[in-house]
Amino acid sequence: MPRTLIFIVLVISSATPLHAAPAGWNLTWSDEFDGSQLDNTKWDPILWTTPFNHEQQAYHPSRATVSSGNLVLTADDTPFGGKAYTSAKVESKQTQQHGRWEIRAKLPATQGTWPAIWLLPDTGQYPWPSQGEIDIMENRGNQPTLTSSAFHWGPNWQGHQFTYQEQQASNGGQAENYHDSFHTYAVEWDASKLRFFVDDVHYQTITNAETGGFLGNQTAPAEVVLNVAVGGDFLGAAQPDNNSVWPQQMQLDYVRVYERDASPPPAVFRNGSFEEQEGSLAGWSTFGNTLPNVQTHHEAVLDGGSALKIFGQFNGGQNYSGVEQGISVSPGDTVSASASALVRSLDDLIGGNTVEMRFDYYNDFSGKFGSSAYIQSKSIEIADASTANDIWVNHALTDQVPAGAVEARLAFVFNQPALDPGAIHIDDVLFTNLDLKYNADANHDGDVDGTDFLAWQQGLGKNDGTSVAGGDFNFDGQVDTNDLAVWMSQFGAFGPAGASTIRVPEPASLWVFTHCLLGVLLPFKGW
Repeated sequence: MPRTLIFIVLVISSATPLHAAPAGWNLTWSDEFDGSQLDNTKWDPILWTTPFNHEQQAYHPSRATVSSGNLVLTADDTPFGGKAYTSAKVESKQTQQHGRWEIRAKLPATQGTWPAIWLLPDTGQYPWPSQGEIDIMENRGNQPTLTSSAFHWGPNWQGHQFTYQEQQASNGGQAENYHDSFHTYAVEWDASKLRFFVDDVHYQTITNAETGGFLGNQTAPAEVVLNVAVGGDFLGAAQPDNNSVWPQQMQLDYVRVYERDASPPPAVFRNGSFEEQEGSLAGWSTFGNTLPNVQTHHEAVLDGGSALKIFGQFNGGQNYSGVEQGISVSPGDTVSASASALVRSLDDLIGGNTVEMRFDYYNDFSGKFGSSAYIQSKSIEIADASTANDIWVNHALTDQVPAGAVEARLAFVFNQPALDPGAIHIDDVLFTNLDLKYNADANHDGDVDGTDFLAWQQGLGKNDGTSVAGGDFNFDGQVDTNDLAVWMSQFGAFGPAGASTIRVPEPASLWVFTHCLLGVLLPFKGW
């Protein structure tokens, strides 16, 4: 084994990650806006003086510029084309049906602005909304902590139907402000469902059944549309007024479009310590988060800087709030989860409030709870009004996967039957398919050796849905020290049959990994 292996380990911390893509997705098109002007081979800047929806702006190409690595769409109070305001709108030349669209943006911040990120088929060929409209993100300028997503469909304008959902997020008890900083908005679209995300937190699913089969029959590819409207029906009474401040800008760091990998890796659990992205729910799905009452917080933490906090919606009726996350399974597999929970005496559970730790099983990955995709559940209660306060208690749940299941989902559910207060804090969550075998045999030659280590070395720092061949041995879409831990555990074994099932740790210190590698490599020739 070459001596350079130790050097490679020592420079792990300096590896520069590439732009992220969830595991199982392949990039098809993107714009990072690194040039000095809008790339007209990728975008059409729009000139339009008669917008819909009672909007008060005209669009002019001059308002779409590129600066400091961002696309900048500027709205101001300059009259143009008979309108009181001038703004920007661009449409991508690239179109695609089905996939994942991901856009990182910072939104304008004054009453009367209506920024939007959406997907639309060619309405010259397909009358709106006969092939649908997917609104990835919309925002009202007077609501800095709230964004929404929607889907519009129908045979024609008169037959128009739509569904939407608003979302908020909170970190450390402070609501996220989408006007103050960049956030990432995404949608995953296929023939069976739409799934919407903000900052890698999934908050809305729209199924084909909920659209009366429309999604399954939708065949037209869609372009990306980016714009800032001024005024309009979406804003209700919050139209621009004398207190509105101009100019305003929507800044966009990138637009990335992906297609699903034909052979995606199995989905594995992530962010059980709630530390990703400086303490967030990234990787999780939220439900019942109306206040927001499902959040990360630092007031009660077992390890690291943040933990999950859930409390009720206080809507006066039975309500359920919480988080969930799924992993790939096959019938007969054994799944296991553990988590530590604490109820603070300053915010103890009252009345009928309870908290449940639950496995839900589905025959369609990312299926909706209660839909035809749902199979069954197994649960334990981890907190109620009698729970001792100010003590971290570990809870564990193990089960065998039922027939027909392809996904096991771990959920933490806060049940609030009335208006009683109280909150639960959860940290150090582990969730594993004990029968899923990680695979460090990168070249599939039947053993795990130095050649497979070199595949890891060459992929180190990648964060783009990498395959086993690229060094992603634990299927999480990243090549990092966790994959090195898998390789170390399997070094000298035969794979993939000899691939072990291990619980991959959080990234360890450079010191630990360096000395572990020394222990593995020193007995071999050259040392």
